[in-house]
Amino acid sequence: MRRYCSFVILILISALAFGQAPKKTRNVAKTDAASVNHRKISVQYTEGLKAYYNGNTAEALKVFNGILLDNPKHDASHFMLARIHTDRQELRDAVASLQQAIKLDKNNIWYKVDLADLYLQMEEYPAAAKLLEQICKEKTNNEYYLYSLSEAYLQMKKLDKVISTYDRMEDIIGHNDEITRAKVSIWLYMNKVKEAVGEYDKLIKLYPHNADYYVQAGKIYQSNGMSAQAMPYFQKAVENHSNDPELNFMMARYWEQQGNDEQVQQCMLRVFANPSVGVPEKSSYLRKMLADVLKTKDAKKMKAVEQLADTVVALHPTESIGYLTKASICSMRKEYATAASYFEKALSYDNTSFAVWDDYCYVLNQLGAWERLVKYEKDLNELFPQNARMLCNLGLGYLFKKNADKAIEYLMQAKTFAYEKEQLNLIYEALSEAYKLKGDADAARQWREKAGK
Repeated sequence: MRRYCSFVILILISALAFGQAPKKTRNVAKTDAASVNHRKISVQYTEGLKAYYNGNTAEALKVFNGILLDNPKHDASHFMLARIHTDRQELRDAVASLQQAIKLDKNNIWYKVDLADLYLQMEEYPAAAKLLEQICKEKTNNEYYLYSLSEAYLQMKKLDKVISTYDRMEDIIGHNDEITRAKVSIWLYMNKVKEAVGEYDKLIKLYPHNADYYVQAGKIYQSNGMSAQAMPYFQKAVENHSNDPELNFMMARYWEQQGNDEQVQQCMLRVFANPSVGVPEKSSYLRKMLADVLKTKDAKKMKAVEQLADTVVALHPTESIGYLTKASICSMRKEYATAASYFEKALSYDNTSFAVWDDYCYVLNQLGAWERLVKYEKDLNELFPQNARMLCNLGLGYLFKKNADKAIEYLMQAKTFAYEKEQLNLIYEALSEAYKLKGDADAARQWREKAGK
């Protein structure tokens, strides 16, 4: 029993001896001091953040500088100093603070992103590009960093690198029409037409039934004087969207360059039959064609214009342009009675154009049917109250209706506003006829003599 107690006492003495090592007491003291200092800096840093986000940048600057006096390796304080310098547009100081923060924490991506943004602001594009390439290698799935990189390369005029960066963006986000258009613009700027079309060729492989990609590729070739290369794309697009107006416009332009008027007409008939194409666009094309017909008097072109006008009348029955075009065609063919009817239909929808009234009056003169103008007396007085030609025409209208007094009234008004000799002579002759109708031979003779002078 005594031997057992001695053994236990020996074990206890040994344990106490080993447990009272003075070295362990000193480590605990150092750890406690570090923890206290860490907590102190954390509290100060929090106060600095509060001051910064409350708009008290002077206090925030004081706090973060104070932290760095105690601990120059506190990377977060360097970062916040950079923020304050950036707000104050002290960009060089901001760069220095961020560089120090990155030196202390090489893995913090946000420090690098802010520094790259600063380089871009300062137009230091090579430095921005170098840093952004590093960022993009670390974060391979972030298209926003790649976009910033493309901006840096664009400013450096490294256009091939811009395109390759756009390709990297699309590897992340998939096809994007805006990116495609940007790449096409760059290729065309570099005068690389085939490469520009190649961007749409890529999309055609992915989406073979999307007619727009064929159209866009064809447009690139056509706008660069390469109509032969454009045509296969347009023909392929037609397989999916034969009534697409833009496509048919493109096709019409191609056939026009080839001198194939029949194919041009077929394309334009499809355009005109499409209700999504506005009346202004159709009107513009009709006027252009009509002007050409007036010069050439070509019967085939005349018929083509008439077909288009018929389409407009059918699809837009309350718009004047279709009737006006048919009236002009009939007038050229000397089908004056039909022309007059179409002019009257057009005027019922839009009576504001002097040129239309003038053309209508020409037709009435050819028909010897001036009396038809009288029904528009109110409109003409409101629209052209001091126009000698229209007042004279109204006078002729009443003269043909055998109303001498009203004829004389309008002819005398017309004389007031007339200055050209030819026009005055016409008014004098009409006045002579009006007084003759009234039975006043002397007045009729006087006006006739005046017209002969």
